[in-house]
Amino acid sequence: METPRYSPVRQAVKRAIDGLVPRRAFLTSGPAGDPSVALTFDDGPDPEHTPALLDRLGELDVRATFFVIGAHAEDHPELLRRMRDEGHAIGHHSWFHGEPARTSAATLLRETRRLDRLLKTAVGAPSHLFRPPKGKLDPAKLAAIWGAGKAVVLWNVDPKDYACHGPEEVRRHFDARPLRGGDVVLMHDTYRHAADVLPDLVEEARGRGLRFVNCQYWAG
Repeated sequence: METPRYSPVRQAVKRAIDGLVPRRAFLTSGPAGDPSVALTFDDGPDPEHTPALLDRLGELDVRATFFVIGAHAEDHPELLRRMRDEGHAIGHHSWFHGEPARTSAATLLRETRRLDRLLKTAVGAPSHLFRPPKGKLDPAKLAAIWGAGKAVVLWNVDPKDYACHGPEEVRRHFDARPLRGGDVVLMHDTYRHAADVLPDLVEEARGRGLRFVNCQYWAG
């Protein structure tokens, strides 16, 4: 789903929170000098594209983080179990991915609790990782999510794969802006692009001494 550009004001607010709050509660990137990169995938699980992406991640021996939508996860619990069994982290991305402006803090919290119940049933434990739809949280929602014991995970690298017509457009993004240590990369497992670009992306990054981790590495 489309992720809008941050306005300058929102960017400033995000930087301020990121500078004051520990990464275990609010993560946008890893610490400077850390040679680790976190690949994250939103909006699944998708019955076609998620298995192909998991296959590719397994071939490359890369662990990632999947921020799942509850309504999709409910339909494909077997993919949640596969994520868990193959060493990936699973996080919240709400139940319905509703438009943030029309979703109250109380509704978002109810969706979070509902997804926690599903995760406990499907994979044995809830998740403390939370990514808000479109990356948008107001103070009431942030308080509710933190009150529920979740770590908010955003990103600092976004190739906008949802708007790309093919993997070559995603590759051009990373050619122009190679991965750096501490990056949290936003992509989606509802398109084929991520699985197609990963071999070159991972090879290039590892060639420069970078390694791949899931978001639990920084958010605990």
